[in-house]
Amino acid sequence: MGALKYFSLFIIVAFASLSATISASVYRRYHSPEMQSVTNAIHTMYNKGYIAMSAFTVGMQDHLSEWSERYDVTGFTIFAPINSAFISDISGNVVIPSDEKLYLHCSPARYNSLFALRFKTEIPTVSHKYNLIVTSGLLDYDISICNVKISSPPIYDDGYVIVYSIGQLFSFSSAKDIVAAYRNSSSYRVVHAEL
Repeated sequence: MGALKYFSLFIIVAFASLSATISASVYRRYHSPEMQSVTNAIHTMYNKGYIAMSAFTVGMQDHLSEWSERYDVTGFTIFAPINSAFISDISGNVVIPSDEKLYLHCSPARYNSLFALRFKTEIPTVSHKYNLIVTSGLLDYDISICNVKISSPPIYDDGYVIVYSIGQLFSFSSAKDIVAAYRNSSSYRVVHAEL
């Protein structure tokens, strides 16, 4: 009977210790300076009227946290579509994109000067399947990525997360087709470093 009592006490102490370790890990994960920066970006997007993208970014926080922990991420660039981009043209219903499509709107690199990116430069995303590509040239006044105009200046920039406004959602077909076309041409390059 005494051995069972000590075994039960051991199990309780081990469970409490494991629970405390997990809780500390979860707390560090979501309260790290990097994830606090993502949270601040979410609040700024919401306050500036990018309500749909701020809500979707809340849902992406786990994914961004994993990227931040797994890879040596120096920051994130978020491309925030305006709210009307989430509304279907024909029906007027709200479009809820898949997670994979939303991942196209976040790069695991901080691009503080998109105008420095050359035509055909590929931009990595947190999607494991698709990247984006710069479709405007150095002489163009506006910057475009996958034929979607990027508004400048950014709507948020704290040194870790930078958020740019865009007028529509990036699409798989445009990202896939444009990247494939440019990969087969000259002057193709992938940029992973902060610019």
